[in-house]
Amino acid sequence: MAQSNAQRSDEEQAGSASGRRPEATAKVGNVEIAIWKNHNERGDFYTASAPTLRYKDVQTSEWKDGSSYGQMDLLALAEAAREASAKIRGLSRGRAPSR
Repeated sequence: MAQSNAQRSDEEQAGSASGRRPEATAKVGNVEIAIWKNHNERGDFYTASAPTLRYKDVQTSEWKDGSSYGQMDLLALAEAAREASAKIRGLSRGRAPSR
C-alpha cells in the first residue's frame, strides 16, 4: 500500500537530516519517484518511494505536493514507474543510472 504523505515527509526529513540523498530519481512531467539504496544482512538493495506530484498553487504561487492524479498525470505516473523500475534493475546489476 502507498505511504501516507506524513510517512514520506518523515522519511525525507530523516534523509535530509542525515545528509542522505536518493541514489537516483525518475521524473516525468510533474511526477517524481526517488530511488533509495538500502542495506540489510543480505547486502544492498534498492527501493522506490511513493510518487510525488508537484503542482503550483494558483492562489499562493507556492509549489506543493499533491496526491490526486489527472488524466495526463496518470500517464506520467505510469512512465515514471517504468523508468524507476528500469533504474532499480540497472542499479541492482551494478550499472550507474542515467539521471
